[in-house]
Amino acid sequence: MKKRALLIIGALILPFCPSIKAQDWGSDLSLGATWNFAPKLSASFEEDFRLRDDFGTADRFSHTLDLSYKPFKFLKVGGAYNLINMNQENKGWEVRHRYYFYAAGSLDLGRFNISLRERYQSTKRVGVEETKKRANPKEYLRSKLAVSYDLPHSAFSPFVSAELYKPLNDPVSNKADKLRYTVGVEYKINKHCMLEVFYRRNTFIDDDEESDSNIIGAGFTYKF
Repeated sequence: MKKRALLIIGALILPFCPSIKAQDWGSDLSLGATWNFAPKLSASFEEDFRLRDDFGTADRFSHTLDLSYKPFKFLKVGGAYNLINMNQENKGWEVRHRYYFYAAGSLDLGRFNISLRERYQSTKRVGVEETKKRANPKEYLRSKLAVSYDLPHSAFSPFVSAELYKPLNDPVSNKADKLRYTVGVEYKINKHCMLEVFYRRNTFIDDDEESDSNIIGAGFTYKF
């Protein structure tokens, strides 16, 4: 089953290979914990660290607190606060305050699971003034479609997702300006511990970001 999971991930990544060779590489490492403190209610906390410039430069540290409610098995709603320390190229470190609200629905089709998440996000940059060409805070609607597969008799679950970023208050243009593609696999170590590894490609046009990039990531989550 491990070989089958690796083959599936390889098949998903292969179409991107011709176009990513010349792009910058980075990493995304996270450590999180979740707690179901009441029926249908849960809280989570996550620490995240990212590198860019072919793994040579610290990109950001972030800390996220999330609260969610699951009224039905197929529906989850919630909100979160995200404190970000961003390393701006040629500008140094910058603090950002981000909050977001989301709703996510899922559908089980045999061993396949299809999910759609809509997320409203607002990010305030400390010490940055709003101008006619730059909103502060900046608001986005992020739409994410994901498909996962539960491998039979295995702790591995391969997945693929696509996420579209649409600005809501950009003074220049409110056209979608970023796409994020992710392929990876989740591994359930035991009933409390989950490990995730993935490859992510970011394609965007944004004054606050770099050019197209490729990310190798890993995350560990503990469930109380």
